[in-house]
Amino acid sequence: MARKKEKKTRAAPRTSTGWAAEETAEEKIAEGLKRSDLDDGKVTLIDRDLSTPVIETYDADTGELEGSILLKDGIREGMTGLVKIIENIDVELDHDANIESMNFQGKLSVENQSKKDRLWDIDLTLKNIDSTTLKSNEIKIRELGTDKGTNTYEEDFVIKGEIKNLLLVKEYVNTLPEADSVLNIRDIESDLLKAKEKTSKAGTKVKERSTIVEEEEEEEEEEEEEEEDYSMEDGGTAADDFSLQAFGISIDKDNTVTFAIAMRSLFKKPIKNVRVTKNIPGDFSNPVVKDTSVGRADVEGKKIVWNIEKLMPETTVLLKFTCGISVNDITKRKTGTLEVTYQASSSFAEGLDIDKYDAYTRNKFYVDTLERDEEPGTWDCKLVFENPSEFVIQLFNADVYSPDDESTKYVDIDPKDVPLLPAGAQWHSKKWRYESEDYPAFRKKLEFRVMPDFQTIVNGTVLISDVILEIASITGDMVYDIDQVPTFKEKDVIATLKMINNGSAPLNEITVVQQYFNNEFQPPKADEITIKWDGSKIELDSNAVSFDGSVFKISLKDLRRSDNGMFAPESSLEFQYPIHCINPVQDAKFESEITYFTNTFPISQELEFRPEVPVIEALHLRRRFRIGKEVVPIGALGNYKIILTVENIGTAPLQKLVLLDRVPDSFEYSEYSMKPEITDEVGQDTLKWTIDKLLAEEKIEITYEISGTGAYSPSDAQLAF
Repeated sequence: MARKKEKKTRAAPRTSTGWAAEETAEEKIAEGLKRSDLDDGKVTLIDRDLSTPVIETYDADTGELEGSILLKDGIREGMTGLVKIIENIDVELDHDANIESMNFQGKLSVENQSKKDRLWDIDLTLKNIDSTTLKSNEIKIRELGTDKGTNTYEEDFVIKGEIKNLLLVKEYVNTLPEADSVLNIRDIESDLLKAKEKTSKAGTKVKERSTIVEEEEEEEEEEEEEEEDYSMEDGGTAADDFSLQAFGISIDKDNTVTFAIAMRSLFKKPIKNVRVTKNIPGDFSNPVVKDTSVGRADVEGKKIVWNIEKLMPETTVLLKFTCGISVNDITKRKTGTLEVTYQASSSFAEGLDIDKYDAYTRNKFYVDTLERDEEPGTWDCKLVFENPSEFVIQLFNADVYSPDDESTKYVDIDPKDVPLLPAGAQWHSKKWRYESEDYPAFRKKLEFRVMPDFQTIVNGTVLISDVILEIASITGDMVYDIDQVPTFKEKDVIATLKMINNGSAPLNEITVVQQYFNNEFQPPKADEITIKWDGSKIELDSNAVSFDGSVFKISLKDLRRSDNGMFAPESSLEFQYPIHCINPVQDAKFESEITYFTNTFPISQELEFRPEVPVIEALHLRRRFRIGKEVVPIGALGNYKIILTVENIGTAPLQKLVLLDRVPDSFEYSEYSMKPEITDEVGQDTLKWTIDKLLAEEKIEITYEISGTGAYSPSDAQLAF
């Protein structure tokens, strides 16, 4: 048996790799071969006339008959020399598709699938091994046996540098009522492609899982720094009223959360058996699959399972489903993890592939030499090459030379001329005539190989961490300093509005709206408004205040970019401003309505809160009151009780009535029946009491005690305001 023919160029048809290599109905592994319908490691001839056990072969250049293949019992199948690149890739992503960890394990496997026939002199040439730890691109294997211990050659490898995640997966969570239209395929695909160039060094953990709990506790700070994660293509941000995601839900309310899971394969060939499993936490109820662009999704208990038989390259696919959730406390809720498994046939190792494969197995060839009955010395000859093995063999060169003249060939074929030989088949050349009185002894040169099957098998998993749903909730109240004003006079009523973030979600937008202003009851100007944030006064931009028709509005937008940051849980805001009452007529009323509007970042369903608002009445009544002071000696000399009285002797309630009493410098004061404010409004100690409301005919008595010191004069205590 001869090897390596110089005069002809050996054709080494490159087989397709893996089951997903072809998009045709038949799964070809080489020209003229496809895998068997049964999973038995065999391949079968295709594109042949099945009506005869004989297959004629022709010269590819001249078209002349060169010989024929005789099938054994019509068998058109056989085994291959199997070469596999097996890669296991496990990727962990955070909710924004950033790679947290990537673990890669590769194995090169050369297998003998036959239990009967050995393989030997195996020469394997790899290409593009530079990105791997494989030591050589040429692998020589002397022999592979037929039992489990001897039938496989294996070599492990890993990838040296950084690699891309070739299956982009991202989950989108949106709590807005219009979430279905927001989560459209066009915008999702644009966002998903931003993760296309993200890489990680295989085998490394970018982020240890043990740190995730700590990071969740710091999420509020991280959200303020994640502006770029929500960037729009035109340079805008989610704060510009656009975001695919919204994480805020309202307390004591039925919330609907819409989920969208998007995938896009960056593999060069289709991937198969894609299975997406969404784990639904117990807080969620009534999961409903709304739409799938490919494959089938079903609810299986507390999981959504999405199965896709084949996912084509560079195609974005989408699953949408909804869940309900109702909460009555501010504990943050997780949305559940996502797991994806798939099989691919394109190597992660930047083009790692099989370039050439040669292997030999059991074979047989001979020349039939028959002397003619009526023409002694004239011989009819033909070459027979037999494949007695279980393998499919490619006879890519067969030469038979004249015994006397090497330049004379009776058989001259190349790989284009002879089809593949299945198990047990024979190839018979066309006959030639030879004249000789002696026994002919032809020189022969044959080259063949076991047909290979090159497979790249990638078993991939992707784990996507969940996201936190924040509970948005606010409370608050509002008061006026007085609720009655005189008719036909100008009077300011001071409004004080308080707001507390009693949820778990930081708030990025706050709007206070008060309405039903008119000519008699007018809103404040921007410079008349004061705001205290957790007790500290903050500056208010004049552009944040507007008045349109009867509606007055204060808007605090995009707080995450402000010096104060977002309105955090347990924080408080206090707004104070005057309501200008301008000559109201008798019985005029200001019956107003106040609404607090808030929203999170990213934007979610807007939260509303309406505090109870008192009514301001204009009363056509005149104020009449009596203030008195009495000094009563008590105890030891120099001790006196001061009795102050204020009496409403009119018919109108009195509001915010102020009593002042001066204490002489030579007296000390104590024992108040109503604690006063100590002021120096008149240059010496002055006691001040404010009476919020004194009804008609109501009388209030306030007492305190003084004690003289030094050169005091009791008559000084008689002085009053």
